[in-house]
Amino acid sequence: MSYWGEKAKAQLLRDSKKQIALSLTELQKNPLNYTQVSVLADDILKNLEYDALRIVFNKFHSVVQFLPTVATVLSPEVIEREAESGGKLGELDSYEIEGGETKAEILQNLAEFQFSCVMYNAVLENACSEQGARMSAMDSSSRNAGDMLDRLTLTYNRTRQVSITTELIEIISGASALEG
Repeated sequence: MSYWGEKAKAQLLRDSKKQIALSLTELQKNPLNYTQVSVLADDILKNLEYDALRIVFNKFHSVVQFLPTVATVLSPEVIEREAESGGKLGELDSYEIEGGETKAEILQNLAEFQFSCVMYNAVLENACSEQGARMSAMDSSSRNAGDMLDRLTLTYNRTRQVSITTELIEIISGASALEG
């Protein structure tokens, strides 16, 4: 994964149910761009046979609300079976295909493009959600720091006032003792 630099980490995990989880941690200051995500998507698709890919990510709803979302991308084989069985995707036969590509090749290319687009969208939504969470946390910490500063200023002023009052009482007491 040297394409992302030394600080970026991508981890592919497999469990006993033949499910694969990709954990991507980007520690650079520059966010991932579409080219990097499409290279990662190509790596995943080359090393994997699948019927459906599910991408789980946080979808940005507002600064304080992020919705866990699952996006599903079907394999070209599943799409072709669906088209042959007369489902919604059966309309693919109504299109004319020019050039030397077969229907299977076109479906493969479209599936790869769709997966990289969905994956890039997930990266962008996660980044937006993270920035919203950071902004909210910084706003809260700034507000808390302001409140703490106000409390400390009040405590300092009260302590100073007590000290001044004590000194005035000592001066008045001393002047009274000299007069009397």
